[in-house]
Amino acid sequence: MDLQVFVAAHKPYQFPDDPAYLPVQVGRALSEADLGITGDDTGDNISGRNQTYCELTGLYWAWRNTSHEAYGLAHYRRYFAGQAGIASGDELASWLDQADVVVPN
Repeated sequence: MDLQVFVAAHKPYQFPDDPAYLPVQVGRALSEADLGITGDDTGDNISGRNQTYCELTGLYWAWRNTSHEAYGLAHYRRYFAGQAGIASGDELASWLDQADVVVPN
């Protein structure tokens, strides 16, 4: 399954080392900081509205500028738990084989 989980961040952080996760600096258009990761201020974007929409500016950017079979959105400090820590892309894909949507309880 072509799965990409976009990790919304506005501070430096050690992101998961799994190709399923792509860190995105949200609100990049409003920030003087450059985290050295993909910004939500390229292509078709609403980065300048981050103060109102928060992480959703990153989700909008992903929807308008990338193409995947399945999308995910995670906060840079909150992830689904897997067998050995943060859920891997393979684990997430297997969950989506059993359901259309996965959300925390």
